[in-house]
Amino acid sequence: MDGDSDFFISLHDHPFPAAVLDVRLQRLTAANAGADALFGTELARAGLDPFLNSPGTEFAVFLEAVEHFGAYIGTALSFVNAAGDALRLQLHGSALSNRQILLSFLDLDAQARRNERAELEAQHRAGLTQWQNIYGFFREIEAQNQLILDAAGEGIYGIDAEGRATFVNRAAQDMLGWQAKDLIGKELHSIIHHHHLNGEHFPAHTCPIYDSFRRDRTVRVEDDAFWRKDGKPIFVEYVSTPIYDHGVLAGAVVIFRDITERKENEARLRTALAEVETLREQLEQENDYLLTEIRNVRSHAGIVGEAPSTKALNTQIGLAAETKANALVSGPPGAGKSLTVTAIHEASDRAKRPLVRVNCSDVSARELEIDLFGIRRGSARGVTRDIVGKLALANHATLHLIEVSDMPKELQAKLVTVLTEKRVRRIGDSTDIPVDLVVIATTARDLAAEVKAGRFRQDLFFELSVFPITCPPLRDRREDIPHLAKHFIDRAVKRLRVPPVRLTKGNIDALLAYDWPGNVREFESVIERSLILAQGGKLRFDFEIGEAPAPNGDETILTDADLRRMERENLVRCLRRAKGKVSGLGGAARLLDLAPTTVYSRIKSLKIADEEWQQGG
Repeated sequence: MDGDSDFFISLHDHPFPAAVLDVRLQRLTAANAGADALFGTELARAGLDPFLNSPGTEFAVFLEAVEHFGAYIGTALSFVNAAGDALRLQLHGSALSNRQILLSFLDLDAQARRNERAELEAQHRAGLTQWQNIYGFFREIEAQNQLILDAAGEGIYGIDAEGRATFVNRAAQDMLGWQAKDLIGKELHSIIHHHHLNGEHFPAHTCPIYDSFRRDRTVRVEDDAFWRKDGKPIFVEYVSTPIYDHGVLAGAVVIFRDITERKENEARLRTALAEVETLREQLEQENDYLLTEIRNVRSHAGIVGEAPSTKALNTQIGLAAETKANALVSGPPGAGKSLTVTAIHEASDRAKRPLVRVNCSDVSARELEIDLFGIRRGSARGVTRDIVGKLALANHATLHLIEVSDMPKELQAKLVTVLTEKRVRRIGDSTDIPVDLVVIATTARDLAAEVKAGRFRQDLFFELSVFPITCPPLRDRREDIPHLAKHFIDRAVKRLRVPPVRLTKGNIDALLAYDWPGNVREFESVIERSLILAQGGKLRFDFEIGEAPAPNGDETILTDADLRRMERENLVRCLRRAKGKVSGLGGAARLLDLAPTTVYSRIKSLKIADEEWQQGG
């Protein structure tokens, strides 16, 4: 019995409500005061069954688990107290001797309430400690103990409940340009925080610093401005912490840092990144241009011939290449103006940069303006990306203006501005881009006569004709015809992969007898066509293109319509020869030595239908 007595003493001292169950008797033999209080009755006398709200089988399973494992915790059993109120319990079972089980009841609701009280007490203690630290710090400041404050790198100042300065450390004075004596006792917001950077008034009642101690919360602001004594702003980030004395507002402490240099660096970085993005877009568009633009690979040496006029042209090309002066290349259609421009560019120190071509004919004034100056995305309907103009693409390079006489006068005025001021502005943009370029313009017309007729601006004529070059017609340099014939045959044999042929005296005589109204362009076309159609290695020339007048010794003039008709019929014959194929080996583009995109464009502009080249095919 002494052991049992000791057991009941320990049950009485158990920290949780507990009872002893005799498994053999299936009844409670003892319960402590905590268990009686939990269930609202003398639990040992009443037994556990009236308060078990779960099936008896579940309780039996729990008891078997206790006997098997020696100790077990049950959370699925449901209980009520004597008043019928549900209890949220965790049941602990421990096996004792003589098949007795100690049942310990953990009231989960009471445990939650205890935890909540403990957490609130901890928060209260922490808050009290924090308040005491801040209060002590503030009292030290009020006592003029500024040794630590003056050693701090950040600006620190205090204000009372009315917003008046109570102290200002040395760093704050240096940043703001004020002496402490000028600020202490003054309403600080109206002195250093009165306006936004955009000039708008900053009312005190909207100030985050005032808001911090009025609402009892710490406020952090990372992008604001304080105003110096000299009227200049400094960018700041600051933290405002409210101070209370026995529950009464005492003021706030503001710690701030001058971030002006960082902001300026960020602005410079943003500007640099924007410039990098602009350059990236420009390089992408320049690469796109280089991938699609067919550049004539014939060099200065490609100006073939021994005639005096040809030698003079080669001399002019060399002189133009050595300077950065703008040049005006004139001459009849097909005389080699584009080849001359290419030769000047390739012989100059700009050869590593692109030769940028702009056709001033057959496009609207708006399309030509966008092509030359570029356009900012969103500045016009349908413009979804920035377009870099050819003037900007030709920076430090050469710009070839094809048929410049066809440029609208309103664009001529804008081009004069670019050439004189060496700046170009994209459509829809607000900033100018500096450009350094050489302009070589070509025209088949008498540009001086166009100026007299009022169709071309005189100032632009003077800007472009600093170095005038004339490409003579082929009939004026007949000495070059044998050399050109051999040059074009050798080149065409390699490109067209046709059998080589021998140029006879009869061939030369036939070429010399023709007047060549289409000049070198027509000459090359006739040579290539004769190679394609050659039978038995013999060349036969077809000069009946576009009903060209027979040579009669007079100077023959072809209209633009005649030249268009010649070009059309030649393209139809070429498509017939290529069986409608444009690109690739044996295609019309290869036969004409043109880019496929150019051939497709000409088929569209000349309105050539499939039925035309299929006839007789």
